[in-house]
Amino acid sequence: MRDFQIRLASKNEGLDYEDATGVYHFNVRLSGKVWHVDPTPTKGDRFEPLLLSEAERWLLFGRIEEFLSRIWWLGVWPVRYQVKFAKEAL
Repeated sequence: MRDFQIRLASKNEGLDYEDATGVYHFNVRLSGKVWHVDPTPTKGDRFEPLLLSEAERWLLFGRIEEFLSRIWWLGVWPVRYQVKFAKEAL
């Protein structure tokens, strides 16, 4: 069993990454077959901006990229996407 959960939220305009330390909220945008992810998440119920450490970036970004790069629409059709972490806010 995985120790984290990733889910799309808010009509695919947000992505929630949840693990034992809490919930990270990322802004995402789908343009064609490219997911654009804002690399500066907020965390918790107060949605305070959070600067990630290099270790957190490596772990979270890898898992988010894996999740977004292959999504099954309607549980039947796998679709491949490119994932880009934006240099500026979305």
